[in-house]
Amino acid sequence: MVLSSETTPTTAMRAAALPVAERFVTSSPDRRGTTDGRWSKRLAGSDIDHAVAFFSAGYDLRTPAVRRTSADSGWSFAGVGDDRMSLRSARFQVDLRSESLVEDEFIVAWLRSGTSTISYAGHTIDLHPGVPVVLPSDGAYQLHHRDIALNLVQLDRSFVAELAGDGDFAFEPLQRATAEGTRIWQQTVRAHSATWLDMGHGLGETARRAIADTFAGAALRAFPKRTSWRASVPGTGPEHERLRRALEFVHAHAAEAIGTPEIASAAGLSPRGLQQSLRRHLDQTPGDLLRGVRLDGAHTDLRRSDRDETSVADIARAWGFGHLGRFSAAYRARFGELPSESLRSRG
Repeated sequence: MVLSSETTPTTAMRAAALPVAERFVTSSPDRRGTTDGRWSKRLAGSDIDHAVAFFSAGYDLRTPAVRRTSADSGWSFAGVGDDRMSLRSARFQVDLRSESLVEDEFIVAWLRSGTSTISYAGHTIDLHPGVPVVLPSDGAYQLHHRDIALNLVQLDRSFVAELAGDGDFAFEPLQRATAEGTRIWQQTVRAHSATWLDMGHGLGETARRAIADTFAGAALRAFPKRTSWRASVPGTGPEHERLRRALEFVHAHAAEAIGTPEIASAAGLSPRGLQQSLRRHLDQTPGDLLRGVRLDGAHTDLRRSDRDETSVADIARAWGFGHLGRFSAAYRARFGELPSESLRSRG
């Protein structure tokens, strides 16, 4: 299912988007084990099989389906990194469909040209030129690239978790930054990329750590973090994965007209199977789950909103609550205050 609110960037987001023409350019050919701890790699060619092998190794492309889009289809890659962070640019002039899985890094990506569609946990977004997103890191996702050129900042997962002070930290996948968040990210990329990519001048451990800290800090400020509900479904196996898909779907689509059939379908379960799984692991019904997520969403919006620009009724309706009295009662039971008190408390 396509999230229309995510596939069309706002005017503010476009204004803050990264310059699409800028790519990460390294100052030296392929080098590994440099004296300052960075590696550098530059590759280019027209051998598509070579390209598929290279990108498959780096991004765990599973059963990639590749089709040339022109007789002179080519590819290139450039990157500089260390054990904490890497800046990379890639170009692949083909039509590529594949599944990908990268779990040990957080990858912030933005298009320079071409088209890219990412599908994960029951929803799909189109990447837009210059608009950065964090790719999924908690499971495989499907991609469809066509004649792409893109930039990537790859951050070691344990390094970011340490900086965040949360060993279980993760970003919410495919959720774009706000205009302010994009501006923060843009400023960081512009201020520090050239220094990081310049292999002609050494960078000591302190300098490299400072730049990596700056990029990781910018990501933490710019992109939404994973919500804590994921920790409520520990364990591995098909049932746990399907239940996580159900929760992913509910959190992504709670403001839409969904119910048990839609949630079950997204999870790959029957409605009865969904009910049993939720009861077994979370002691909830699908209705309980959806109502709680909607209340949390309304709570967030009320706390962030200006009472002169919106009303409790508007926010309640936006989250699927048609009866204001029942909404207020459920809200007070969950948060210990009336919706109007949450709205008044802002500022």
